[in-house]
Amino acid sequence: MKYKDRERIIERLPYECRVGYVAFCVQRCIDEARRHAAAREELQRLPLLSEGLDMLWARAERGVEPNPARVDAIRAHLRDYTAADPDQENEIFNHDVTLVKAAGELLGGLLLLEDPAALDAYDIAAALEGPENAVSLIYVDWQSAGDAEVGVIDAALKRLDKSKAKPFSRECFAGIRDWERGDVKAEYAEGRLTGTDVDEED
Repeated sequence: MKYKDRERIIERLPYECRVGYVAFCVQRCIDEARRHAAAREELQRLPLLSEGLDMLWARAERGVEPNPARVDAIRAHLRDYTAADPDQENEIFNHDVTLVKAAGELLGGLLLLEDPAALDAYDIAAALEGPENAVSLIYVDWQSAGDAEVGVIDAALKRLDKSKAKPFSRECFAGIRDWERGDVKAEYAEGRLTGTDVDEED
């Protein structure tokens, strides 16, 4: 699916489904984290990340408006997940890449909670880049991993398009087939993936 196709679908979606789509993309990053021991342990020490995701699901499924003070606290927390390196060309990861990418997409989701018009259809569609980039940095066959992850998210978007007349429920994503993981890159397995200065073709 091309970005223009995704944008057209998102433009047809009600607000709750748009929030649900972003939540799904954040959830994909979190689910990937849970596949890896170090990331899984780190996630347990970052309750604000999970709290932010819960806010997205709650707004999408039940119309629960978040507490502005909690949103501000979570946003401040998430901004510390990355730092600029001295030459300003790359990002330094202060957490596992799966959690960094989850945080990046969650920041967009929180902005959408504050202002439904804050993100256009392209910006919302681009939430897929968090999980896509995460798996591309983790797996040896990075291109296939990224393509497969995008395929899952596109399948979710198509489900939303079909069910947009109904109240949003994440159950609409049930049964979407996940992809088979391959070998993990040595730099990730050994804890050496600490920023964006990684040659994906190595």
